[in-house]
Amino acid sequence: MVHPEAVRGPVVPAAGRGRGAPALEGGDVLERLRADGASRPAVDAALAGGLRDWLEDGLAPGVEARGDAAEPVRVSKEALNQVLVCEAHLVAARRAPRVPTVELVRGSCVDALFRQWISVGAVGDPWDDALSALEVDGDRDGVASFARALTGPRRQALEAELAEQVAQIQAHWSVPSPAWLARTQERLEVPLCGGRVVLAGVVDLVLGGPPEERASVCLVELKSGGRRLEHRGDLHFYALLETLRSGSPPFRIATYYSATGELDDEAVGDDALVSALKRTLEGATRLCRLAAGAEPARTPNPLCAWCAGLPACGPGQERAGTDVPRHGASDAPDVSPAGARR
Repeated sequence: MVHPEAVRGPVVPAAGRGRGAPALEGGDVLERLRADGASRPAVDAALAGGLRDWLEDGLAPGVEARGDAAEPVRVSKEALNQVLVCEAHLVAARRAPRVPTVELVRGSCVDALFRQWISVGAVGDPWDDALSALEVDGDRDGVASFARALTGPRRQALEAELAEQVAQIQAHWSVPSPAWLARTQERLEVPLCGGRVVLAGVVDLVLGGPPEERASVCLVELKSGGRRLEHRGDLHFYALLETLRSGSPPFRIATYYSATGELDDEAVGDDALVSALKRTLEGATRLCRLAAGAEPARTPNPLCAWCAGLPACGPGQERAGTDVPRHGASDAPDVSPAGARR
């Protein structure tokens, strides 16, 4: 089992929490995100093309080394976060089964309830509505069945938390006007190098229509847990995808924390896009190298103790200070990229 910290990274204190940060009130989130249309940046027709050329030039050597017949390398925010921390961790995590946890149930349920509120402006019983939505969607990760099997205090605590977070959402979010063209779970996919590398993501909420003279799109991610170091990087990655997809960057990106009602938002500038591009290029290059069959580099880090590949990783065991028996060469789990799940 992969510990949630090993995927999400460490929690960092929310700015202003416990220090009298002003509470958001009903409708304030959309008002804050709306911004003055005149202050939105003008569309630069050359920006997206320049960013795409930069990425494709940097990826060309790794793509060419794999050949034209190779399967596309998909680059997601999760893959970037993991491969930039430790390549061996990424490979081990892809092979490990995804085991439902209470935290996963909470996140999936709050996502479903947020979509329902934004789409129809009503939520009945949060527990039943959320699980029904997951089941209609196929319950792909077994989250709904895991949740329905919960009993006693664990289920009661989770039901209460869902109710509290839905109350935060209802208090802080007015239902978007149709003029905002709100889309939930919007898929962003950008093929590069003739489709041999695909940048991909799913944004919780996209607001605004196609850009004309000025940037017109706002991207929002919803988080049911605490702030983490990688959340800002995830938003910048999505801003880069939207820029490449539509030809214009979003005018604003934001993370909304439904447990506290906090909103972490920023205007999108060239510095954020260039930083995201450099990070994406580094991660995508590593992913291409792994997909070509290279041995994954092992980079000891604070998350080693929760890595699924720890039993076969000497540097990780030294970093974690554990005496978990190491597998010998004959019985070590296969952590080669060729066996990794995509």
